[in-house]
Amino acid sequence: MLVPDLKKITKPIWSHKLGYGVNQQGWFKLNNPGQATAPEDPKLLQKLGVKKGEKVLFIAGYYADWASFLVKKGVKVDYNDVSEQMIDYVKKNIKIKFNKYIHSNYELIPKKEKEYDWTITFEACGGSQGLPIAYLRSLLNNKGGILILFYQRGGHMGSKWKRYPSIVKKLAKIYNTTFSIKEMKIVGRKKGGPRSSLLHRVYIIRTNNQARELVKKDLSELTSNKFSKDSLIRLSKVAKLIKKEFLKEVAA
Repeated sequence: MLVPDLKKITKPIWSHKLGYGVNQQGWFKLNNPGQATAPEDPKLLQKLGVKKGEKVLFIAGYYADWASFLVKKGVKVDYNDVSEQMIDYVKKNIKIKFNKYIHSNYELIPKKEKEYDWTITFEACGGSQGLPIAYLRSLLNNKGGILILFYQRGGHMGSKWKRYPSIVKKLAKIYNTTFSIKEMKIVGRKKGGPRSSLLHRVYIIRTNNQARELVKKDLSELTSNKFSKDSLIRLSKVAKLIKKEFLKEVAA
């Protein structure tokens, strides 16, 4: 059976260039360094289903527009990015301060169950590499995980439009939990432009006690490379979310 190979998944395939963005065509210089949209919506927490005072792990935090606004709204945020350069930039240039700055592959965090209420990201790459593992880990949380995409009619975000819904739908089915996909308008600014109501899609996966225990077991076996029959069945299904080059064959 094929299962995710954490060594291959967590091996860097490119190094981030500060001040540049990357898409399917390659690197391009950013006129306004930041995320595609920066939220300014007073009702953002209500729209996302996040409560003031909850603890969030914000993975692939990039220029921290979304992570810092959550802090402004009263959420306790740990900021993560795989790029040490990006973390240094955020520490020096973003006035909002986070509880922790975590330099790590997002596939490896959180380490413990119920350490956070939510794992959240905005337009993270790796939908067919490590992001399914990161959101598998989000089921260790108290509540689950949230993926956010800016929806520009006539535009696209590469494969994210297909990968994000697949992640929440398939993980929810494998671990017998629930998900929702919502299209909503969020007040903010697009690349430093005027304040307006911008269309986004929000993909939410929710956890429960049974899912949390199963995920804890599967992640432990994925790390130890010693598989029970039930974990192997589940992980082989998770593997279908990931490109074959990041998988490994194990005996059934």
